[in-house]
Amino acid sequence: MGLFNYLFKKKKTTLDDLNTINQDYISKNPVPKNKENSLMRQASSMLTSRRFNESIELYKKLAENYPNNKGLYLSQVGAGFYFLNDFDKAIEYYLKAKNENADSNMMDDNIWEACEAIYKKNNDKKAIERYFEYYPDGNYIKKAKKILSK
Repeated sequence: MGLFNYLFKKKKTTLDDLNTINQDYISKNPVPKNKENSLMRQASSMLTSRRFNESIELYKKLAENYPNNKGLYLSQVGAGFYFLNDFDKAIEYYLKAKNENADSNMMDDNIWEACEAIYKKNNDKKAIERYFEYYPDGNYIKKAKKILSK
């Protein structure tokens, strides 16, 4: 699942970069480990090739059918909505993912990015205030306070 590590690193990587990495991995490992892995490959390929709505639907099915990885799959649903610029929906799924034991630091990063995107789009400081609700001790508290003090 190395692709997912690339998606939310602080270093900016484009979807085209991710698609190349994803397709390279799949070509070097052509046989899926199992049905879940096969579906995950399809979903990740859809996401990185900008077929966001299809990817969202497949990740939702994965979350429903494979509860051991539900947090991971819900976080990818959030990523799909983020790329569709539906930041509120992205936050909704990142929070669901967090509640399903997705990596808390990754969800902190993702939620901050979505809150910050809403702020930048609408100059709406309430989006930054929402971050405090979700992560009162989060990694972006200083940045959030700086924005709110303007």
